[in-house]
Amino acid sequence: MKRKPLETPPEDEGRGHGGSNRAEVDKHLSISSRRVLGVHAFALLLSLVLFYFHVVVIFDVIAEIHRSKPWMLEHLGVRHTGKILLLGSFFALLLAHLAEAGIWGLFLYRTRLLPRITDGIYFTATSITTLGYGDILLKYPWRHLGTLIAITGVLMFGCSTAFLFVVLQEVWHHS
Repeated sequence: MKRKPLETPPEDEGRGHGGSNRAEVDKHLSISSRRVLGVHAFALLLSLVLFYFHVVVIFDVIAEIHRSKPWMLEHLGVRHTGKILLLGSFFALLLAHLAEAGIWGLFLYRTRLLPRITDGIYFTATSITTLGYGDILLKYPWRHLGTLIAITGVLMFGCSTAFLFVVLQEVWHHS
């Protein structure tokens, strides 16, 4: 069964006149404010759940480092242990970010804001990395979700960067 995206205006409607116009707003009165509010509320909840997931991944990696580091130091030495810990941390965070982009993509697809899950993952990945190509856009009244996705992505990448820096600092300290 082919899914039909929600009715939205063409991308260029309302542009060139300093923002949205009344015709654009009138065209969307058919989308209930309850649905808009519900989707936005669920997106906010999803961003909190995904941030919690990201924090759990970071703390699980920390626990795994503390658990395996003594064994690795004894059997692999300082040089190899540091490299493996840093690479393992990077890989765990990469998987976490890919999973988060996939979940956002599924959300955008299931709420019919984008026609394909791959479009949702691509849109999310370009948003959370601040790359923002802009070739796939959410339309009115959903465009604020792109901002929410981008803000949570920047925060999660900031936490990932800070964590990798701490791991790298620990490796340098013991080298």
